[in-house]
Amino acid sequence: MNGSSPRPPRVLVVEDDERLLMTISDVLSDQGFETRTANNGRVAIQTLASGYLPDVIVLDLMMPLASGFEVVDWLQQKGAQIPIVLSTQEDEIQPADVGAVVKLSKPFTLEQLLDGVSAALRR
Repeated sequence: MNGSSPRPPRVLVVEDDERLLMTISDVLSDQGFETRTANNGRVAIQTLASGYLPDVIVLDLMMPLASGFEVVDWLQQKGAQIPIVLSTQEDEIQPADVGAVVKLSKPFTLEQLLDGVSAALRR
């Protein structure tokens, strides 16, 4: 590979709480991940439709304009196989219910976030 190092894993962070969005993005960036952010599902879909292909998506479910469910539906319609780390306060929702590999129950710790993203990358 002509001596170049592999690119860092790409993570799309989708969260409508601006403070949490920036915290997640900053923590992942500090750990060497390349992050992009979307503050609602509509922006997430636009980002993905523009050709951005993350290795993992950290996805809030309950958001304005387009929910996490709508993002998952869009991904399924496109046949995209991107691992999803679900971020939600909805206790009754399980990761498999929406095709996610990991669920983070809000509030979650930064260690849980990093463990969840690492687990999703191994899928």
